[in-house]
Amino acid sequence: MRIKDPYAVPGAYRKAQLHCHTRRSDGRFEPADLARRYRGAGYTFVCFTDHDRVTRCDDLNDGAFLALPGVEETVVRGLRPLGPHLGRLLVEDLLGQGPPEERIRRTLDVGGIPCLNHPSWTGNLWTGAWRVDVMASLPGPFLVEVWNPHSDSEEDVRRWAHAVRTHGPEVCIGAVAGDDCHVEHQFDRAWVMVKAQEVTREALRRALLGGAFYASTGVTAEFGVEGAAVVAHSDADDIWVVDEGGRVRLRAGGGTARYTPEGDEGFVRVECRAESRRAWSQAFWIND
Repeated sequence: MRIKDPYAVPGAYRKAQLHCHTRRSDGRFEPADLARRYRGAGYTFVCFTDHDRVTRCDDLNDGAFLALPGVEETVVRGLRPLGPHLGRLLVEDLLGQGPPEERIRRTLDVGGIPCLNHPSWTGNLWTGAWRVDVMASLPGPFLVEVWNPHSDSEEDVRRWAHAVRTHGPEVCIGAVAGDDCHVEHQFDRAWVMVKAQEVTREALRRALLGGAFYASTGVTAEFGVEGAAVVAHSDADDIWVVDEGGRVRLRAGGGTARYTPEGDEGFVRVECRAESRRAWSQAFWIND
């Protein structure tokens, strides 16, 4: 078997927040204050995603920390503000209109990263969800939030896995988690750990578009391929290996889990569980 390992790249794991809001939209914190809080909580990267407004804050940027611009835009369905939300990371422009396919292409064209935020969110009068058929038809690569405080995580994981399956092994559809911070109690509840060699915008972009990261709500993990097996090391209580059809192929106790593919999985993903806390790997595609 040949296993496609998204983590087979050099670098160190660095904590990143890809979804948060400041007083420039509906958050409670000034940009510099929020950046300071993330830096104090051990983050290396933070991307501001105010609603329909690009926020920059370079005050704390140095060789150990980087705050980057982004925006969260509504993909209008009918009348504003109805519709799902698209995160556009590492961009400095506003699109404001257009179908999601066009917005994703334009985001990638300017060096940004698209992210489908809280895909099962029932807000905006039940128009805020990203429909499964729409996610399957969008051009990639893009990210999908599998944990957000405003969404159903188990359903978000199912929608992400379906998008991974329909796009295939050549297009990275990454699973991310974000705290979507507006107020104090939402801060630092979820993040991603990116495997990057440098603290630069390009290193973050390369890791996110290549799948060299994992999503977490408090569980620490390391994923990879050793010999002919997918291997996970984690401080979780349980480690699950799940195939593309949603079947649990292996359930192991905490510490280390090793899964040798049988060849009919399509892809496998690893989910590490510790009570309510989680960590999610990216997809490991398996080919004869």
